[in-house]
Amino acid sequence: MLASVAFTGCVDEVVIPNQSGESQKLVLYARLCPQLDSTYILLSNTQLLYSGHSGSMRILDDGVVELSADGSHWVRAHFDTTRNRYLLTREEFPVEEGRTYHIRASHEGFAEVSASCTVPVTRDVGFRFDTVMVESDVHYDELCNWPHKDVYVEWRDVPGEQNAYALFQYRPHTYYTEDPETGEWTSVSCGRQYYNPWLTEDNRAYQYVSDEGRDGQLMRYLLYYALYEDYEDDEDEDVSYCLFFLDRNCYLYETTLTDDYEMVSMQLEPPHTFSNIGNGFGLFGAFSMREVK
Repeated sequence: MLASVAFTGCVDEVVIPNQSGESQKLVLYARLCPQLDSTYILLSNTQLLYSGHSGSMRILDDGVVELSADGSHWVRAHFDTTRNRYLLTREEFPVEEGRTYHIRASHEGFAEVSASCTVPVTRDVGFRFDTVMVESDVHYDELCNWPHKDVYVEWRDVPGEQNAYALFQYRPHTYYTEDPETGEWTSVSCGRQYYNPWLTEDNRAYQYVSDEGRDGQLMRYLLYYALYEDYEDDEDEDVSYCLFFLDRNCYLYETTLTDDYEMVSMQLEPPHTFSNIGNGFGLFGAFSMREVK
């Protein structure tokens, strides 16, 4: 004879943030660039897992965000409701190459955060394109056994210092619209768009590169390869390129952010995204840019 046993369960509410011992901190994000007309700064706060937050970023628009060129005299940024960011124009806070700048931010209910960074100096590094016509070579471990061109970019690293770089392409942005009456499509130009192309070396692709282990050496990367008759971006007068000189903060932030995405896509434990914000999280970095075509 089988006995019937009844089990009575109980449910206890578990407040995970309290158990983890973690507290919310300010998140500060800003990049300085002498060639831009304004500096935009984002202020938010961390969002603990299982906290019931909707997932959308909470912008703190009533904080105090200040920049300084000497650590003693501070200029307060104002909040731009259109861009949802704090803002200082070039006239209000000029940024110069080679100088070190400081930032601090505070908000009720959070500890104050701060950071500093030094703006890289742009150099004439002899940037150039090099187009090589080939019959067959290997790209990404595959033999390209047909007549094609390999387009390389190269420049000489500045010796005796830590350097990091990125290449950006700017091209006209065009979209197409259909006339509802005639059904004809018309192209409409609306400014320029930019993107950060992949640079390939030894079958590995990078968007941000450094001179670690290559001080003063030639930096040479494959930009793209295509058939002979394909459109040649590097010779298009409407396309321009800028070489970005990154400080180490920007370089580490971008590379760890890329690694983070890759680890998540492979279902591996992601690394921590780089942060240089004291007592909080985020990025205060700098870059300078030089048009190379």
